[in-house]
Amino acid sequence: MEANKKRSFIKELYEWVETFLVALAAVILIFTFLVKVVTVAGDSMRETFHNGDRLIISSIGYTPETGDVVVVDVSHNLEKFGQTSNAPYIKRVIATEGQTVNIDPFSWTVYVDGKKLDEPYVYRCNNNRMNMGSIQYPYTVPEGCVFLMGDNRNGSSDSRMLGAVESEYILGKVILRLIPDFGVIK
Repeated sequence: MEANKKRSFIKELYEWVETFLVALAAVILIFTFLVKVVTVAGDSMRETFHNGDRLIISSIGYTPETGDVVVVDVSHNLEKFGQTSNAPYIKRVIATEGQTVNIDPFSWTVYVDGKKLDEPYVYRCNNNRMNMGSIQYPYTVPEGCVFLMGDNRNGSSDSRMLGAVESEYILGKVILRLIPDFGVIK
């Protein structure tokens, strides 16, 4: 009787360990190949995201669209200006290849292909004029690139300063906020 109890306990323990190892392997595979967790550093997306927010991004089957919030490697863009950074940037896709961007710095209005963007998420500080950067407007986004801007328009280094970013350098689209307020990002 006691031998049966011992075998039963060992069998149950084995099943628990096996379940744990399968679950661990699944989590490792998911976070290696499907999604990544990133931490926001800085205020360039204020009021949408804040310093320290934890986000989940994914690049599986992703094609950039206007309004998407993405995490991007801009190190190659910074090199053009003699700057370096290993930290990825979080920005909003304003326009994709072939689209034309125009900005009215006084009304803080962004136009894509002549249509005014509805941007309720933009943080407008007390400055009277939006920073235009070094780009000449209207600006047509080159093939294979995206035009990115932070929601904190005068507190963001983005395509207005760095130029369009090649789509291949997008690390992923933000799909979930984990911390502080869990939720799907639209």
